[in-house]
Amino acid sequence: MPSVPTSGSVPPPPPVWEARPPETAVRYAGFWLRVVAAIVDAIILTVAWQVIELALPAQNIPPIPEKPDYQAFVDMMNALLSPDRVMIYALMVWAYFVFQETSSAQATLGKRMLGIRVSNAEGGRLTLLGASIRTWPIYLPTLAALLGIGASWLVSLFALIACVAVAFSARKQGLHDKMAGAILTRP
Repeated sequence: MPSVPTSGSVPPPPPVWEARPPETAVRYAGFWLRVVAAIVDAIILTVAWQVIELALPAQNIPPIPEKPDYQAFVDMMNALLSPDRVMIYALMVWAYFVFQETSSAQATLGKRMLGIRVSNAEGGRLTLLGASIRTWPIYLPTLAALLGIGASWLVSLFALIACVAVAFSARKQGLHDKMAGAILTRP
């Protein structure tokens, strides 16, 4: 026969077998925070490129035409984009992002300054392929410049759209992040 509590005594609650600590909410790195990190990274890459430029042979810069029209401008820009320099610059940018985002820090220098971490959906490191896919909006427009100004402009527009998508995503992912299965979090 079950015992009946006496007045003033309350039986203890039943045991909880699946007790877990409350889950902490993931904080995604938003659009403007990522823009600031990109600006810091761009400054670092610009300084690095200037140092590399010192080691490269001097470039023949064409004179600016007296009455420039669109075609003269395109010809001048194509003359400035020597294939060897474009390839070296694209490789430098690719290496900067990919090797840092796959490192134990999981972030570029700009992202580290702001506490942003790049990871896969499980919180682990991206693979080299995943990081290369995630970084395409940064190095692919540069490589597209080898095809000419028109192609570069189109690829740059698509890269911009891929990045701006961060502002409209619940998980703050751009198209490039989704393609790579990456998320960017902050503390």
